[in-house]
This record gives sequence, structure tokens and C-alpha cells, in this order.
Amino acid sequence: MKTKLGIILFSFVIPLAACAPNQNNSEPNPLDPNNRTPEMESDTNEPSRDKIGFVRYTQDEFDQKNASEPKEIRIDRNETAEMITSILLQNPDFEEVATLVTDEEALIAFKASDNISKETAIDNAEKTAKSILPGYYTIHASNNTSLIHNIETLHYSVMENQNTDINPLVQEIVDTMKKDD
Repeated sequence: MKTKLGIILFSFVIPLAACAPNQNNSEPNPLDPNNRTPEMESDTNEPSRDKIGFVRYTQDEFDQKNASEPKEIRIDRNETAEMITSILLQNPDFEEVATLVTDEEALIAFKASDNISKETAIDNAEKTAKSILPGYYTIHASNNTSLIHNIETLHYSVMENQNTDINPLVQEIVDTMKKDD
């Protein structure tokens, strides 16, 4: 009887012992935030880098990193314009979209189908841009299809002459968009 009881206890104790944490493990637990090491930082060349983005600093680490040269916060305007346009065109009610992103403003001109009202289309365009851009951006949207050409012309003007003052040209498009509302 003692043998059977011993076998039963033994069969429960061994699996439990295997599940117990290894106190002698010299490897830091990568899931424990208190055990961060430089080796655990992501390699920017790894394919997994495209799956998620992650950064964590303490205030001291951030201050040390930026002590010599504060980091300028920038966005890729072309990529942002591409994202806004692509998201809008996933909606079958948008047939053509032109998006221009500056330092402070986003201009969106589009051609929409008859299945969507002008107000709803403008609202969708503005909300899409707001979901992507920083909050300080001013967003203008219009279903005036002639503005698609104006935005494209403005883009090519800047590409041909980097010294072009875009502010009056952008303001002219914004004023036209405001008239259309």
C-alpha cells in the first residue's frame, strides 16, 4: 500500500518540480521590465522590425540620449500623404484622391461617387487625415475636382524649384476649399 501511495505522490511531485521556476537561471527574463539589457534592444535590420514598433525609456535615459543633440521630431510627408490617399481609396465611394501634406496642413481633394453625400465624404476625408497626422495639423478637404490638378501642380512646382514659396499657393488652395464648404 505504501508503494502505491509513493508512486502516486511521486507522479505528482515530479511534474510540479519541472514547472517550478529555475532560481539558478543566469539568463534575464526578457519579459521582466526590470531586467532590460542593451542586448535585448531590437536589431533594426531584423525582418521582425516591420511587425511592431516599440521604444521604452526612463526620463533619465531619455535625457542622457538627448543631452548632446535633441531629436527633431519629423514625419515623412510623402508617406503620410500616401497613407491618407490609400485609406480613402479603400472606400469604394472615393474614385480619385490627391493629398498634399505640409509642415502644418493637409489638403485633400477628391472625386467621390454619387452614393455618398458631399458632407459625408468631406467628413470621412478629414477624419482619415486626423487619425494619421499629429493633432496640431489643420486639415482641409474638398470634393472640388479641379483642386486635384491644383494640388498636383503645386507638388510639381516644388519638385522643379526647391526654393518655391509654397505658403501663398497652399493658402490659395485652402481659400478655394473654404469657399466650396
